[in-house]
Amino acid sequence: MKNTQFMKLNKDFKRLYYRGQSIVKSNIVVYVQRNKKGYNLLGLTCGKNIGKAVKRNRVKRLMRESYRLLENKINMGYDIVLVARTRSVSCKCIHIYKDMEQAFTKLGLIKNDEKTSDKIN
Repeated sequence: MKNTQFMKLNKDFKRLYYRGQSIVKSNIVVYVQRNKKGYNLLGLTCGKNIGKAVKRNRVKRLMRESYRLLENKINMGYDIVLVARTRSVSCKCIHIYKDMEQAFTKLGLIKNDEKTSDKIN
């Protein structure tokens, strides 16, 4: 992911949980807050209620891949945390992708195609 770095510090996750905007979808929960950097910070979390390590790692891979597919559409300068829900264990990548796309659109993270095409011309 060229325009995104991974969030590693616990204080960054906690800051987003308390101060960030959130939206709940069937497979994921998305927390977002604006940052003053020129890139996005991405954090992925899976609780132990998801299952053992194999299942948690699979869900994180699916969330990471869905984000990678959406990365070119997302505006820069945001801290984003994606939290897996229990239902995400049995779903496929396309379901997580659709939930993520809907959440990002509702939160105003996805670029509007009309605006970007106007800048090109």
